Amino acid sequence: MLDFQASVSVRGLRLINPLGTAALCTLWTPAQYVWNRLEEKAPELLDPCASPLAVMGGLYGGGLKIMLRNLHHNPQIDTVILCGKDFSGAGEHMAMYFKGKYERTGKRLKYIVREGESRELETIRIRARKSVCSLDELLLPEDFSRHPEIVDLGSDANGHWADKVKAFLGTYSPKPPAPAFRPEKVPVPRLETSVFPCERAGGIVIADSIAEAWAGVLYRLDRFGQPVGFRKGKERRELQNFKAVIRYPADLNPAELEGDPWNLCPEEIKSYQAEIIRPENPHEGIPYTYGSRIRSWFGGDLLAGAARDLAGDLDSRHAYLSLWDNRQDPEAADAPCLCSLFFRKIEGKVNLAAVFRSHNGARAWPLNCLGLVKIMELACEMANSCPEKSDPMELSPGSLTVISLSLTLNEDELQFARPVIDACRDAPNRLVEDPCGYFRIQVDHASKEIVVLHHAPTGDLLEEYRGKTPDELSRRLYRNMAVSDVGHAMYMGSQLERAWYCLAKGLEFVQDKTRLA
Repeated sequence: MLDFQASVSVRGLRLINPLGTAALCTLWTPAQYVWNRLEEKAPELLDPCASPLAVMGGLYGGGLKIMLRNLHHNPQIDTVILCGKDFSGAGEHMAMYFKGKYERTGKRLKYIVREGESRELETIRIRARKSVCSLDELLLPEDFSRHPEIVDLGSDANGHWADKVKAFLGTYSPKPPAPAFRPEKVPVPRLETSVFPCERAGGIVIADSIAEAWAGVLYRLDRFGQPVGFRKGKERRELQNFKAVIRYPADLNPAELEGDPWNLCPEEIKSYQAEIIRPENPHEGIPYTYGSRIRSWFGGDLLAGAARDLAGDLDSRHAYLSLWDNRQDPEAADAPCLCSLFFRKIEGKVNLAAVFRSHNGARAWPLNCLGLVKIMELACEMANSCPEKSDPMELSPGSLTVISLSLTLNEDELQFARPVIDACRDAPNRLVEDPCGYFRIQVDHASKEIVVLHHAPTGDLLEEYRGKTPDELSRRLYRNMAVSDVGHAMYMGSQLERAWYCLAKGLEFVQDKTRLA
């Protein structure tokens, strides 16, 4: 009889009885929490000699791809019991996978399957009711000698999970033994990529919408994210102190986030936005939510306090919220990733800067931004209805700045991000207004000089530069930090070279003209 042997070891995997034939998957509830509940109410289920449970584990840190490989390597597991909070629809994805309800996308990417072995693999997709899961074709349902039965005990049982597991296993009997051989391990492929050098301690994306900003985040992680090894052998791409500025985050277009790669559907967005402003934490086993940290954790509603400050002081910089609890978070296994919020009122708009200690650049990133928009909206609503409001102007959400101290993405997630990354890379160049202003370039043949007029975005003339060569003018513009956008700087370089050519040849210069006279 086969004993349980993990094909891929992951954080939180707990071996119970190696000869057991059932597995307990706690989804996104920490496995340790469910273990503790079983110790209290059904300790016999943790007996290493008699329990029908071989192993217990969650999806955090490994995901469905890892769990399927462990099940494939252990065909004696005939039943998988699902219990816990399911924030990603993984339970439904697993059930549909074993029913063969997946689709081939036709998209093939190059992976490193083993050291020294690269292959092109097709991405397969599972569409559930509220979410989509993408996997590689290296392990398909037909590769299993038999499919385990999936038993879903529900995600709303909270503290009653131990009772439900005990009740089910009271009627459970193992299926006929599986073939007495162990399939070979199926490796977890990683995307074959190359990394370009960059400034690791800072980067920035400025965009109009959340979707546009996210595309820029993914593109930079793919191209510049530096490989970093984390605890327990995890490897991720990382950018440090990364800043994303979203000019109009409240102008939401959910359709932009419904396509590849992670298909954030309206129901999921609505649920997350409700969660992030809810003061109570209704989830057993989940130590906190962002809503509870912001609105009840420290003995009061911090968001209400910030709203009162915004309502009563035109120039206040006190609307600052810290979610980090120094009493326990430095030693906690589950400390908040979102650490602080800073609201600043400018001309009737409330701008928000949010700092994440650790930030996953995958689908969590746009979902976090959508939650922050809801916080901005609620802060404005509370400030506008505050009895102490001294400013007659109605406040509304302004810009959103997201600062990620450690922004990461693992190689598996990169494959799912590929459609967004490719679209960002291949997007046609478009005019981006430089917040530092714009320039009018002229040629003064009488003085034999190139003239550069620097205008503010409002049109006001700020400064006049004169010089005889592009190099001279470029150095002065650079020294004065008159250009902030890379595309703008490249444009200025090409125009200055054209102006210098016209000056030298005695030709008329017309800015933006594609051909010389």
